[in-house]
Amino acid sequence: MNFNLASPFYKQACDHPDRAALYVAGVSYSYGHLADLVARAAVALGSARKVGVLASRSLGTYVGVLGASWCGAAYIPLSPKLPVERLVYMLKTVQPDALVVDDQGLACLTPEVKAVAPPLILDLSGNLGSLPESRLPEPMHRKADDLAYILFTSGTTGLPKGVMISLGNVAQFLTAMEPRLNPTFTDRVSQTSELTFDVSVFEMFIAWGSGASVEVVPPNQLMAPARFIQDRRLTLWSSVPSIAAFMRRMKMLKPGVFPAVRYSVFAGEALPWSLAEAWQAAAPHSVVENLYGPTEATVYCIGATFGPDFPATTERGTVPSGYPLPGLEAAILDDAFTFLQAGREGQLAISGGQIASGYFNEAKLTEQRFPTIAGKTWYLTGDLARQDERGIFHHLGRIDNQVKVLGQRVELEEIESHLRAISGSENVAAIPWPIQDGIVTGIVAFTSGVTRPPEELLDALRRTLPSYMVPRQILQLDALPLNPSGKIDRKSLTRYLDESTSKHEAAK
Repeated sequence: MNFNLASPFYKQACDHPDRAALYVAGVSYSYGHLADLVARAAVALGSARKVGVLASRSLGTYVGVLGASWCGAAYIPLSPKLPVERLVYMLKTVQPDALVVDDQGLACLTPEVKAVAPPLILDLSGNLGSLPESRLPEPMHRKADDLAYILFTSGTTGLPKGVMISLGNVAQFLTAMEPRLNPTFTDRVSQTSELTFDVSVFEMFIAWGSGASVEVVPPNQLMAPARFIQDRRLTLWSSVPSIAAFMRRMKMLKPGVFPAVRYSVFAGEALPWSLAEAWQAAAPHSVVENLYGPTEATVYCIGATFGPDFPATTERGTVPSGYPLPGLEAAILDDAFTFLQAGREGQLAISGGQIASGYFNEAKLTEQRFPTIAGKTWYLTGDLARQDERGIFHHLGRIDNQVKVLGQRVELEEIESHLRAISGSENVAAIPWPIQDGIVTGIVAFTSGVTRPPEELLDALRRTLPSYMVPRQILQLDALPLNPSGKIDRKSLTRYLDESTSKHEAAK
């Protein structure tokens, strides 16, 4: 068996070359046309085995991913929005054999970046006119334990770490997801995620394996994509809950507004129950799913269908994580790696064929996060969870997002849950601030799209939370900042407070 990620795409291109494969930047490309470009890019990449893809939401982005796979390489997503210092670090760490760039990526090739970039830089900007005329006839044969991609995630040390995902990991994931969705060639699948967010793997390859079209949401419509969903008649929606929350705030989730959507996947953040209700009403013919999964477990590893079969996680007012996908095990562990019984809280751990090979050139970290317990390799997620009597897993926040204020433990997600309930908005965040000498001395909360005055919200929180958990202030912003994965950027909020304080002090 050829585990090459491009093989299912190649089969669709051979059998149905005229079907739509990709819609990006206002242009639709057929399987045949796209396969021709990919086969030529594969020739240009030659014998490369690690290919950096410095591109975003362009034709070159997808030709780069498929071309790298086609020629037998693992691809490494690199965002053109990365600071130069971080991009240089990633390139120095992984040392790719080739680098694919689109127009945005081309603009990133500063002298500092070029100094650590590989000699082979494939320019896929514009109309891809630089591609050779010769073609690699079909995807190279690859084995299950070969690398599919290396995806950098933020690390606790402040430096990003590269998660190594094998082709076998991806194959098992797609095999588990296909019967859940039953995708067909008539589907139009949204691409909201950047390549640097592994949900993009689901969005691309679940579509191309079934002959469907990948529909790339333009950057200027990403937070408010209602018109795009309607105009492109999307049938499979995929995004982080933050996008749906913003749409709800903008009153875009009117009942029945998305009749063509038949399947909706939310992942990357906790999905508030009220938001799932609003989306279900907007897409009445859609199955709404909450899917959970760290990058190290290959996109998604646990899932729940919104509805009566999966009661809400009462502590958070969210849709539960659900049951593990076929071929995976999940367990709740204590600090001594003892398996806990149903009802008890602990760290969520995952085992099975979707678990990553580890971290690139990080043997010690790999050993710490992928321990062998009772003869099996487990990934320690760092997430706090419990399993109920029915076997359903419930996400309760991050173990490492617990802070202490005045010696008392505070789960920031709990504050956010209460703030969501009293404000009527999903756009909330609570962060530890200020931090003096490494000690948290308070909590500050943020809201967006809320009409009630902050003092009213604080009074409501004082009625439901212990005094040490009540934020010292609530700040209302036009919009909460998001990171490239579409999640709330808490570091930006901290910088906002630090800079505001500095300006105030300077003005005295």
